[in-house]
Amino acid sequence: MSLRLRLNLLLGALNLGFLVALAVLLLNNQKSSIAEEIEAAHRVTVQMLQSAAQSSPLLGPAPVVMGNLLENLGRVRANEIRLYTRYGNQDNILRYTSPPSPYKINRFAPEWFSQLMSPALKATIINLPGARIEVLPDASRAVLDAWDHLTAVALLGLLFFVLLHASLLIFLRHLLQPTENDQRKLVATTQALAENREVTRMIQDGVEAERKRLSRELHDELGQSVTAIRLIATSISRSIAAGSTPTPDGADKISEIAAGLYDGVHRIVRELRPAVLEQPDLADALAELTREWRTRHPEITLELSLQGDCGDLGEALTLTLFRAVQEALTNVLKHAAASRVLICVSRGDSHINATIDDDGRGNPADTPAASSHHGLAGMRERAAALDGTLEAAPRPEGGFRVSITLPLNGELP
Repeated sequence: MSLRLRLNLLLGALNLGFLVALAVLLLNNQKSSIAEEIEAAHRVTVQMLQSAAQSSPLLGPAPVVMGNLLENLGRVRANEIRLYTRYGNQDNILRYTSPPSPYKINRFAPEWFSQLMSPALKATIINLPGARIEVLPDASRAVLDAWDHLTAVALLGLLFFVLLHASLLIFLRHLLQPTENDQRKLVATTQALAENREVTRMIQDGVEAERKRLSRELHDELGQSVTAIRLIATSISRSIAAGSTPTPDGADKISEIAAGLYDGVHRIVRELRPAVLEQPDLADALAELTREWRTRHPEITLELSLQGDCGDLGEALTLTLFRAVQEALTNVLKHAAASRVLICVSRGDSHINATIDDDGRGNPADTPAASSHHGLAGMRERAAALDGTLEAAPRPEGGFRVSITLPLNGELP
């Protein structure tokens, strides 16, 4: 989870918590206000009706006087008034009930909100001769007012929450942009260091493997030849010591062995550094590499195509391109199982490009050996050292392609 996302979630949770706390506070305040309002209105109404009931016998029968009073009084806010009378043997005859409130008529708050906000007040009963009055607290209008008020506040709070959170997101984006860029650069740098360490390890492994190979070849080439020369020289020395005249065969044999020894050493030297690279001419170096390849591997057709002047590239460019082609051919030989290879080198005004196409199995990475991957990584590192690029991927028509592009101004000092 990114730092920006964590901060966004934290700020959103804080803002939401603030709105919830504000909503709870407003609900408690509204509930207290409704309870005080309804209780006060109920108390005043009861006191007024009790006073009227006490004086009603002076004006006539209590049920008639109080009925006329209530009809003239009409709706009393926050109270539901009912008048019950007795007629003959019938009791609890409803003679009067308060008319509906004209305030916000036919509108009511949700049932759950009404139950939450309505105060728990009991009805008050006023007994009269032959009648009784019930005064029931009615908080429906006050609850409806509270619902309308809190709805408006909630909408305003939601709008405020959205605007505040959007502003914070924009602020955090600008504030954290440098940090995120630095983090991405750090990740990229870490990956590059890991790749460099891997390439360094592969180079060291390659150097050690090459040392072992050279050690074996030098032992095979030099050891046997030097031993043979020593044996022949010893034989000649013994013949002279015995008074015999040495025959020319021994000298001829030494000359033959020495010539073979020279050819073996010369071959090893050419493998380490082709002689054509002493005078950086990529065309000659690749032509020599092609001739040696065709001699050693006649079963694989190798074609070379050169476009543009490749004779004045400089040592670094020439060596990098030559080693890339050499490594690609080694991978073809080890992993591709190809029958045809095409090397194409093209020089432009600002770049030089070399591609090696084969018709083999398509991806050296599919082989059990990992040496091809190491070789590609080393080639890519060589290209990057000269501000170039290397791409290696299967071809759509089959086979595999390695392409290296180097700028002509990428010569190392």
